[in-house]
Amino acid sequence: MSTENGTTPPGPDPYVVATRGEQVQLPSWMTGADAQVPLTRAERFRLVWSRQRGKRYVTLVVVLALVLIGGTAVLGRVTVDRVRGGSAAAASAEASPSPVPLSRVGEPRDLFAGTLGADFAVGEAGIVLPQAAARPPFTTREVAAALTQVRAALIQARLDLSMILGDTEPFLALLAPASRAQMRTDFEDSSFLHYATRIGSQDSADEIRVRGEMRYRAVTGDDGLPILRITTEYVWMYAFDVPRTTPGRAGIATIRDRVVWEVPHPDRLPAAKRGLWLVSAQASTSNVDCARLGEGFFVVEPWTGGPGSFQPC
Repeated sequence: MSTENGTTPPGPDPYVVATRGEQVQLPSWMTGADAQVPLTRAERFRLVWSRQRGKRYVTLVVVLALVLIGGTAVLGRVTVDRVRGGSAAAASAEASPSPVPLSRVGEPRDLFAGTLGADFAVGEAGIVLPQAAARPPFTTREVAAALTQVRAALIQARLDLSMILGDTEPFLALLAPASRAQMRTDFEDSSFLHYATRIGSQDSADEIRVRGEMRYRAVTGDDGLPILRITTEYVWMYAFDVPRTTPGRAGIATIRDRVVWEVPHPDRLPAAKRGLWLVSAQASTSNVDCARLGEGFFVVEPWTGGPGSFQPC
C-alpha cells in the first residue's frame, strides 16, 4: 500500500507486540494455578489407575502364571493316576482267570462260571434247527416238518418236566405209533438214559444249558423205501444246588449224546408206521452219581474233592 506522496510507511516495531498492556495467558496446568481446585472422584480414580498401571500388569501376569502352573500340575497328576489305575486294572484282569461264583449266603452264584457251559444257551434255545432243503424225494416242507418233530422230541426227552419226573407218555406220543410199544421197554431197564433224562422228585436241576448240532440226509431203507435220517449230537449240562463250601462246577452234571432219528417217506406206508422213529442212541456222562444212574436217575455226584469227582460212569 502507498501514500499520496508515494512514500512507504514505516513497518511496525517488532518489540511493541511484547509490550502490549494485555499480558500473555498460560494454561493453568503449566502454571499450577489449578492445584487448589479439588479433583472429582472419577479424576482421582483415573489418576491412581494411571500411576499403578504398571504394578497391576505385573501382578496380573504373576497370577496368570501361577494358575497355569497349578492347572498343569493337577492335570498331570490326574493323568498319572488314570494311567496307574488302568495299568492296575489290566494287571488285575490278567491275574484273574474266570469269574469265581459268589459264596456269601443269600447271594446267587453262577454255577456255570468257568465251565464249558458258560457260553451255552439256556434250555431249548440251544436247539437250533439247520436250514431245511429238499432231499428228494423229500420236499423242503417235508424236511422242515421232520426237523421240527426231532426238535420237539429232544425238548421233551431232555428238558421237559414231565420226563424229568418220570412221565414218559408225552415223549412217546411224538413218535410213530408202531414204535411206541418197543420204546416203552427202554424205560423198564434204564436204557432210555441214552436219549432221555429222569431226575426224580427228590432232586432238581436249577438250570439246563445246551449246545450241539443237527444233520440230515436221505437214505434208502432195507425195504427199499426212502428215509430221511436225522442225526443229533448235543451236550446237556444240568446245574444242581450244592453246598456253598464246594466249587460251583461241583454242581454241574453233564451228558453227551448222539441220537439217530428216522422219518420214512409217507407214500405207500401204513398210518401206524408214519412219523418219527428213534433208531439208535449213545451217551456218556460226567460228574454223575453212578449208583443213582444205574437206578435210572440222572443226579450230580456228591462232592468229595479232587478231579476224581468228575470221572464218567
